[in-house]
Amino acid sequence: MSYPGGKAMAGTFQRLINQIPPHRTYVEPFLGGGAILRLKRAAERSIGMDLDPGAIDAIRDRVPPQTTLTVGDGLAWLEANVLRFAADWFLYLDPPYLQEACQSKLRYQNILSREQHGRLLRVAKAARCYVMVSGYWSELYARELKAWRSDQFWAMTRGGHEQQEWVWMNYPEPDALHDYRYLGTDYREREKFTRQRRRWVRKLTAMDRLRRLALVAAVEETKH
Repeated sequence: MSYPGGKAMAGTFQRLINQIPPHRTYVEPFLGGGAILRLKRAAERSIGMDLDPGAIDAIRDRVPPQTTLTVGDGLAWLEANVLRFAADWFLYLDPPYLQEACQSKLRYQNILSREQHGRLLRVAKAARCYVMVSGYWSELYARELKAWRSDQFWAMTRGGHEQQEWVWMNYPEPDALHDYRYLGTDYREREKFTRQRRRWVRKLTAMDRLRRLALVAAVEETKH
């Protein structure tokens, strides 16, 4: 099942995952197709929510272990719970995009009004954890998230034309990532890194245990 604004397209999910710092709990309250939840390295615990029961049913057997899926109102749930999130939680907000920012007719089953988008952004700014927000540029988002770091890239819409995606983050560029498998700015770079990573794994596997531990210790020394 595909969803308007889904992030499963090649080049999109990798770019987002390459901006996600290490975390223990992952939260996605507007789940849709759940591409980021499914394709990034699993957290110790994940929480996914969507108003559409069909979205939850479609993804139920495709999510990592230790994932809680709920049919419910993500905005209302956030307003009631976000202040309880710990610093090592990661909140990814990929809501139905603001209607005025979309070039084509909305195909979402459930939409958010401008007032609801405003409430969502207030919740995002109140969170005490890592927060990433996806959307299209709008005056509302630009004003409310002007203090946040942002990234932009072009992505294909379901209508067959390109539109610039925006990502806003309440944290600086991470010096460590939760998942390193998608490093690279394009397909060629990602393939090159994947091959290199496989060679590293083969070499590490071939080492005896003490040499492997010595290498790990040497890597740890470079962090100081």
